[in-house]
Amino acid sequence: MSPEPRGLYRLGGISFVASGVLFFARYLLDLAVGGPPASGSEILAWAASGAVPLGLANEVLFFAAMLLVPAVIALYHSLAGTDVAKAAVGCGIIAVVIPVLAVLDIVHGRLVYPVYSMHTDSPAVAAFVITVFYGGLHAVALLLGVATIVLSLAMRRGGYGTNVAYLGIATGAFDIVGSYPWLIGHALGFVSQVLFAAWFVAVGAKLYRMRSPAV
Repeated sequence: MSPEPRGLYRLGGISFVASGVLFFARYLLDLAVGGPPASGSEILAWAASGAVPLGLANEVLFFAAMLLVPAVIALYHSLAGTDVAKAAVGCGIIAVVIPVLAVLDIVHGRLVYPVYSMHTDSPAVAAFVITVFYGGLHAVALLLGVATIVLSLAMRRGGYGTNVAYLGIATGAFDIVGSYPWLIGHALGFVSQVLFAAWFVAVGAKLYRMRSPAV
């Protein structure tokens, strides 16, 4: 076998693990700040008091999203020989999510980072930033939930094993539930994020050790 797939799988595996850890770190930073309040003026005070963890969460989200690029390429390569349709749908959805996360991260950054010395100091703008960001994260969680379930169905055969596949199906279901954090509370939200990170780490570990496509 040529060394290219092996190198791709190593890179993709490391990227999956790192991305999962960073997504969970962002969740912990958000948890430390607490959920945003309902009014624009309160959002401004909330953002000012939590500027450090919000700023860190913004940076962490950027790198977590960018690490998905090599991860999803390697994942598709590893699964295409097992179930090309499911691999294409699942990895395609994740590929769509990456630029959406990048844009959301830019929007979120306006809460804490000035641009040309311009700060978000209007309650209406602050409320707009929050609704776009968290509304966008809701859509991202739904998309990732569907992608995770589809990919896990493809993983039931081949090198990933049934344990990773069943973990992924549970993760996808909790991703969908966890996309409504304002309704489910902290306990279910925490379970959702733990499963999300655990599945990324499990897939990354399998991918890192893989020597040929899963068939």
